[in-house]
Amino acid sequence: MHLERIRGVESKRLEGRKIVLGVTGSIAAVECVKLSRELARRGAEVFAVMSEAAQKIVHPYALEFATGNRVVTEITGMIEHVNYLGKDGFADLYLIAPATANTISKIANGIDDTPVTTFATTALGAGKPVLIAPAMHAAMIENQTVKENIEKLKKMGVEFIEPKFAEEKAKFPDIEKICLYVERKLYSKEFLGKKVLVTAGPTYEQIDPVRFISNRSSGLMGKEIALELWRRGAEVVFVSSRDFGIDLPNFKEVHVWSVRDMLNAVLEEIKGCQLFVSSAAPSDFEVEMRDKKIKSAPELTLKLKEAPKIIKEIRKVYSGDIIGFKAETGLSDEELAKIAKERLEADKLAMVVANDVLERGMGTEETRVVVVTAKRTQWLEGRKSLVAQKIVEIYVEDLL
Repeated sequence: MHLERIRGVESKRLEGRKIVLGVTGSIAAVECVKLSRELARRGAEVFAVMSEAAQKIVHPYALEFATGNRVVTEITGMIEHVNYLGKDGFADLYLIAPATANTISKIANGIDDTPVTTFATTALGAGKPVLIAPAMHAAMIENQTVKENIEKLKKMGVEFIEPKFAEEKAKFPDIEKICLYVERKLYSKEFLGKKVLVTAGPTYEQIDPVRFISNRSSGLMGKEIALELWRRGAEVVFVSSRDFGIDLPNFKEVHVWSVRDMLNAVLEEIKGCQLFVSSAAPSDFEVEMRDKKIKSAPELTLKLKEAPKIIKEIRKVYSGDIIGFKAETGLSDEELAKIAKERLEADKLAMVVANDVLERGMGTEETRVVVVTAKRTQWLEGRKSLVAQKIVEIYVEDLL
């Protein structure tokens, strides 16, 4: 079938998982074909159920194509709601996206007069996880009764995906954000109740008001590791010079500029952390900043001094696990692995991830790294999101 050509191409994080997608009569229902495909790209199998109002916006055939499964548009003698989401139902999660104010209020009060609400009543009664992504005008979600119904459902264990507020609307959340919520809900929970700190990206050492010294680091690897830890239940503090705009619960972004800014932020946030992932590429040097823009000249001499080493400074006040990153150039695999092992021992690290940035890695979507712990030396390569997943898996296997 056509769907099998895309299933799992993004990741295998939802492989084997069966998700029921409830679609209601919001104009955001037009996004559900794309949402179904994105969940499939992460390995999930999706089964759609639609209210009558939703069918006036998106034809069931569209979701049948997107999911590869028959779409439930009415409850029949096959008791679809029980077979899907009853105590012995085959589905792992019920995702209602988009959810209207009408649907939310009905579910909160036990009214099940549409296929979507009947599935919800069944899922809640059976203890199945329920995720809801509201989409409506802002005035509706700010209605006191709707707000009370949302709080009522939260107390019943329903999790809500925060909409985007713009143009007086509570807009459908980004599909990537919805997928992250689904992954966190169904993923392994090794870091549940744990606080972790991740640094990412370059730092900027100011020369004058308009110029600085920096490097080509994108911060992408650090971002992907932070998201992987979040998926696994962690409370994440993410310190970076890049603004990734990550809007997730239990995910705090701290923006910094210089290496000293980054060091101070880590010192401030490290308390209570079970893991520190130092994946940033902070500057090795500092320069005394000029107050005014330096005028053009045939030659210019800058006096650099060594910047503080973040891991060495943090080690003075933090005894927990640290994952360090090491960037080198022009080394053989054997030389790179040797340097990583030496760094592991010298800085008393739990793990070192090293790579040759001339080969690939800095500023690119893909990378090739060697991961060293006390128990293994392992090479990884591919998209940074998948390499990040494997790095966290190795930490779980070797050190948790």
